[in-house]
Amino acid sequence: MTKEEFLDGLMKALASTGSQSLIAENIRFYSSYIDDELSKGRSIDEIMEELGEPRLIANSIKVAAGYDDVFVGIDNETYENTASKTGNYEENENYSDRKDNSFKMYNFSGNSLIIPIIIAIAVLVVIVAVVAAVFSFLAPVLLPVIGVLLLVALIKGVFGKGNYKF
Repeated sequence: MTKEEFLDGLMKALASTGSQSLIAENIRFYSSYIDDELSKGRSIDEIMEELGEPRLIANSIKVAAGYDDVFVGIDNETYENTASKTGNYEENENYSDRKDNSFKMYNFSGNSLIIPIIIAIAVLVVIVAVVAAVFSFLAPVLLPVIGVLLLVALIKGVFGKGNYKF
């Protein structure tokens, strides 16, 4: 693959974002990177092998930039998430000015893990509450029984054996 083919593939894969600034920024970056590596004496084949498929790089860029609605697959076919489909590919407003300081956690597929974590914590709280309720209900009966059993075991231990060694 040549530099031009790589950059063209990257540009096509990023086109679904609709953000010209995102496309231009990454085309500049990868063009500069390839030129720098060529000037170090590396072959274009080595560089292209290191970089890999432009569509995979584009998908990583889109996930990192918060675009989770489009995945570009093999042969540049696109798969859109209809939940966030807007129908137009105009420049996303304020992309370069966007400051998203919210906490985000993702699994390997790029889906947010916040909701499953909240559900897991809620289930854990319910389980602890049920165990505490059962214990508080049974405690008035169980504690005296356990106390009597311990006292019986202690008495048997002290007086049950005929040989005392001090």
